[in-house]
Amino acid sequence: MRSWILKLLALLMVFGLVAAACGNDDDDGVATAPDEPAPAEPADDGDDEPAPAPADDGDDEPAPAEPADDGDDDSAISAPVEEDEDVAPAVPAEEELAGGCEATVAGTKINYANFSPNANMDPTASSGSLVGGTELVNVWDVLMTFDPDAGQYNGHVAESLTSNDDFTEWTLKIPSGITYGNGDEFIAQDVIDNMQRFLEGRGNGVTNTIAGSVQAIDFESTEVPDDNTIIFRLHQPWSTFSLVLGDEAGMVVNPRVIAQLLEEEAANATEETSAERLVRNRMAVSPDLVNAASFGPYEVVEVEPNVRTLLRARDNYWGGPVCIEEIEFTFPGSSTANWEAFQAGDYNAAFLRDPRVFADAREAGAALNTELQNVGGVFLINNGVRGAERIGQDFRIRQAIHHAVDRQLINERAFEGTGIVTNALAHEGTLMWSQELQDCADQEPAYDPDAAAALVEEVKAETGWDGSLFFVYTDQDPAPAIGQAFEGMLERVGFDVTAEYGGITTVLIPRVIIQADYEVSGWGHNMDGAVWVSSLNQNYRSDSASNRTGFGNQAMDDALTGLYGAGTLEDQRAALAAVQCVWAEHLPTMIWSVNEEGLALAPEIKGVQRSMTTLFLFGNAYMEN
Repeated sequence: MRSWILKLLALLMVFGLVAAACGNDDDDGVATAPDEPAPAEPADDGDDEPAPAPADDGDDEPAPAEPADDGDDDSAISAPVEEDEDVAPAVPAEEELAGGCEATVAGTKINYANFSPNANMDPTASSGSLVGGTELVNVWDVLMTFDPDAGQYNGHVAESLTSNDDFTEWTLKIPSGITYGNGDEFIAQDVIDNMQRFLEGRGNGVTNTIAGSVQAIDFESTEVPDDNTIIFRLHQPWSTFSLVLGDEAGMVVNPRVIAQLLEEEAANATEETSAERLVRNRMAVSPDLVNAASFGPYEVVEVEPNVRTLLRARDNYWGGPVCIEEIEFTFPGSSTANWEAFQAGDYNAAFLRDPRVFADAREAGAALNTELQNVGGVFLINNGVRGAERIGQDFRIRQAIHHAVDRQLINERAFEGTGIVTNALAHEGTLMWSQELQDCADQEPAYDPDAAAALVEEVKAETGWDGSLFFVYTDQDPAPAIGQAFEGMLERVGFDVTAEYGGITTVLIPRVIIQADYEVSGWGHNMDGAVWVSSLNQNYRSDSASNRTGFGNQAMDDALTGLYGAGTLEDQRAALAAVQCVWAEHLPTMIWSVNEEGLALAPEIKGVQRSMTTLFLFGNAYMEN
């Protein structure tokens, strides 16, 4: 069954493609641990049916994904890439994917320093690549991957994915013979059941933003004609639908295991803690359940939520022998700590996300697999999530925040000037940037503390508001330096800021995603080459199942709709520029930086692939003697 993969790999190498394909963050990347019993969660919006228009999941895509039909079942969804384009600097060294092994090599191990400790092995309870994504994709596997250098989606578990001419119908083919850990056969209906679990769990323990993209599917007209075929029909055209199958919705959890667990937990459910939530709690801490319900290259050996995850090679992986025996994920504490521990030899793989660290790593000659993430640094403004009254609903407050904040000063304070600041959805030099987009971005309020102070005083006088603003952010370096600079600039113009800093899974996620208890938050959407459409729709479409800001505007909805059907790179750039123009007029949040993120690897580790938004697959990785 591995033959079609090897054939595809050979083809990629012929064309000089970089073997490390793109990863997964659907966005910022957060996860929820088991409930004790359950933290307060957002009330369900009452709409568990697919929305009439697609709402996005939170990533980005460079080129329009049109089906490339070469007559081979190993087909990929390709996106036109212009040879003379300036693209976000992916720095991966060219690697062989087909070095391989005849059997798992005893004693080989990846010690992986991650961005943040994982909290839950259930894909529905993790929000993206930065927190648990790499752990998830190596256990569950994924239907599609994205190659950022070619601007192309490729089948991984999937044999093929092809579209009709207007991108409203997509046909997925999956292979026969793949079995879950418990022996059940993987069939096409499982993909549908798994996707609907994301939708049905909104407000009931699902924190992953892919729910917003799954809404795009018209499940009533979608067909499963046989065990190897799904014909997806969408509510409207979507040229880059492939990303849904490369994100958590493409990590299939055996529905029969979930059904059995729900039956077992029905008697234990309470008004506060549903059976669905109890199942997610069990998946967080029960390796045997995860292994029974998965078919990826690795199985879970030990898991300590928010601390450590140990994986071991599956001995009957459908894709062939898994060369590296173990992967252990732990968290030294920050990108700086990751890099220092990597240099010391304590880790042979380290996730990095700090421009100061990348400067040091490049000076040291480290092998890096990275890319730029547009909208990597934002200050989310609560525009009234779930109907709550928030001061950020007042446009003048959003204007004042933009006038008050000097992006370059934050860069100096947090990154010693090594970062990249921007006011745009796409930074110059990345694939989706255009001069038209930048012209619209430059219409946003410029740094002007006096104008900010006047707006704050105006709102105070008119509404009786006392200037209070609740700001929440992670305590992970360099966030405190970013946040303190931000706080100081707001205080200077008359805001009275109360701040809370804490762990990503223990403070930031509960405040922003679960309780929506914030006025402003440090965040990042991470719109890389695979997921920019979904990231914007997920967070800024009024009917999105995963809108974390509460922003809703018909002009924005219309502009976002234009992103879905854009079928050429030129059309996609124009559509994104239109979104930028609406953004500049309404200021839903404040963009302030572009982030580079990715992996430093020891030179002996070969064959690591990126799946989607810096998710890293180790199923074909090996250690060179």
